[in-house]
Amino acid sequence: MSLQQLKVFIHELEVGMFVSALDKPWAETPFPIQGFMIKSIADASRVKAYCDYVYIDVAKGASPLDLKTAGSANPMHRNNRSSVIVDSSPINPNKNPRSVAPRSFVVKPYIYNKTVELAKEIPAARRVMNNLVGCLSVATRQITKGGHFNLDQLQETVDDMVDSVVRCPDAFTWLLRLRAKDPHTHDHSIRSSLWATQFARHIGLDIEQLKDLCLATLLKDVGKAGMDRALLRKVDRNSDEEAEYRSFVSASVENLKQSDFDNRRVLNIIKFHCERYNGSGFPKGCSGKRIPFLAAIAGIASEFDRLCNPREVAETLTPSKATGRLYELRGQDFAEDLVIEFIRSVGLYPAGTVVELSTGDRGMVVEQNPKSRLSPRVAVFEKSENSADEPNYIFVDLKNEEKSRAQLRNFGARRSFEVSKLAIIRDIDPEKLNVDDQLLNRLIAKPFDTPMSGLLALGGGLGGAKAASSGGFLSALKQRLSL
Repeated sequence: MSLQQLKVFIHELEVGMFVSALDKPWAETPFPIQGFMIKSIADASRVKAYCDYVYIDVAKGASPLDLKTAGSANPMHRNNRSSVIVDSSPINPNKNPRSVAPRSFVVKPYIYNKTVELAKEIPAARRVMNNLVGCLSVATRQITKGGHFNLDQLQETVDDMVDSVVRCPDAFTWLLRLRAKDPHTHDHSIRSSLWATQFARHIGLDIEQLKDLCLATLLKDVGKAGMDRALLRKVDRNSDEEAEYRSFVSASVENLKQSDFDNRRVLNIIKFHCERYNGSGFPKGCSGKRIPFLAAIAGIASEFDRLCNPREVAETLTPSKATGRLYELRGQDFAEDLVIEFIRSVGLYPAGTVVELSTGDRGMVVEQNPKSRLSPRVAVFEKSENSADEPNYIFVDLKNEEKSRAQLRNFGARRSFEVSKLAIIRDIDPEKLNVDDQLLNRLIAKPFDTPMSGLLALGGGLGGAKAASSGGFLSALKQRLSL
């Protein structure tokens, strides 16, 4: 479905509209970067405090014409799609619409800067991840048996992972997103540790905090190693089974203590990472500020990965839908400011996400723009009616919209100047792209900012070289990265 966006001045903003873009960076406002529905007059007033105009998505919410036609008699109207209950409660006169709850932590986004290009960091990140998988597997077995484990070796690998994420956070994201899912390789723990470390990097925590958070998120589930796998995978546990399952947190802490592990900050993160802001978590039912800050980060990182990679056949959410679900949990399971900043840190479309643009073109996110995460750098692939055709590609930086429009038009994207805003509208099934080894070699091995003449030299015109065979982009990328 094409994105249908309209520019709306703030005095025209009405209940039932879906705000998809602002007149300023999302980071300068308290609003969720995936967009939001105007559900009440208070919501509209809050937007007016920050913006002069916004863009609305009429595919997700009402358009001015819809509201004019429907009038005030139909508060449930939503562009002839599923109904949305509209809160028409009046603004609280005692509440300043400009007031925003103070953040409980300080964001220092410029402490760490990217120092290595993606293409150069991938080989180093691959070596680190392979070492990490091996070290974590051995350590888990040893901890479960109540014996000592090689903490120095595991810590060294954790330090290497943190260093890689600090240098170039997209490299590990690429490797983990495209890694074959195997229940024996601790992928959930590694992915969760990546999201937690990226968040800590994003807000500028010191390097020792990054390392402790990374290590704790890796070891948080060691208590599950001795549990029945059927219990771990069961969705509808009864009360006794749920109590047994929840004991893994205490088991993880005790197993580590028996192995003479004495890093109190790491143990504290593990002990509290399943607690929830509203007190609904376990094992103690702690709430609010009683939950240590680093443990709250580990909890939200684990929940994000759980949403994207469920154990059972439950629907796997795309990154954008997972962040949307997290946003729904703000102020409930997780502190609101923590959720909003976490979403900003991972972005709606992490590296490796296959996406569709508002022009109808499809591509893959190559790298994030740290200051504009809704506008990443994307490899856009040529459309073809025949799935066996060899695809061309072109790199575009969505942050530079006018240049990207011109590049796409020259590439053959006829609608590049027809849409009101050039943007990603959704993430899609990665197997819908037909890209193989040769094209993959160029996509990963070349830095994004390769001059256009360099892309032309690769062959195949502006789009780059033709692929030589088919087999699916995902499988080719795994082969290229030795996964």
